[in-house]
Amino acid sequence: MNLLIVDDEMIAVKGMLDGVDWKGCGIDGNIWTAYSAEWALKILNVQQVDLLLCDIEMPGASGLELLRAIREIDRELPCIFLTCHASFEYAQEAISLQCTDYILKPAPYEVIAEKVKKACDDILRKRKDKVQEKYFADAGEEQPLQPRSSKNPKELVVLIEQYIEKHLRESSLLVTDIAEALYLNKDYLNRVFKKEKGVSISQYLISERMKLAAVLLEEKDSNVNLVAEKVGYNNYPYFASSFKRFYGCTPSQYQKEHG
Repeated sequence: MNLLIVDDEMIAVKGMLDGVDWKGCGIDGNIWTAYSAEWALKILNVQQVDLLLCDIEMPGASGLELLRAIREIDRELPCIFLTCHASFEYAQEAISLQCTDYILKPAPYEVIAEKVKKACDDILRKRKDKVQEKYFADAGEEQPLQPRSSKNPKELVVLIEQYIEKHLRESSLLVTDIAEALYLNKDYLNRVFKKEKGVSISQYLISERMKLAAVLLEEKDSNVNLVAEKVGYNNYPYFASSFKRFYGCTPSQYQKEHG
């Protein structure tokens, strides 16, 4: 289980890193840290994050704005918010964004550990339920031949690329969707793809979306907001940020130079 901690206070982050028994909570993988929403999005673009522990009040984009942007690309990423204020408005918006839990700062490390463990337990339970639901749903049906781990890796990569090409414009497309469509474990799928292509499936997906965006921006009288939607981004600022990281300029700048 991988965790991303987002908080602009470096001392608070260090305190949590040292003060919480993360493995005891269920965080047995990587722990990444970010000190701004923009920094967090960069990590989310390239890493597999299972749980987000995020401060709400931060300079620039708030934790709420960060989660709003995340919800455009990941419907299910669990998030625990940290906040110094018991604000009804904050709580109301956090609930609307399907926040997993809400912690008032300063909080004892034991409380943070308890909330994180509960979230990890919920994640594992939901994953187990999904597997069982899929098994029982498929048990009574005759299924067509599906790719398995014994499939040639190169053939499997081609299937992944074909699936991405077909669903590229869908904002809800996730690696888990591809794995489910191919009846394979998500982690296994990522390992095979990265070994063959040198990048993760998420990185490849972003790359293909950016390439398509560039082609659309080169069309006469193209609209940057519509281009964002056509390549699977309902949140334009997030699209613009991803595009700039990929091409080194904003979509509007690219359009002026190549349109």
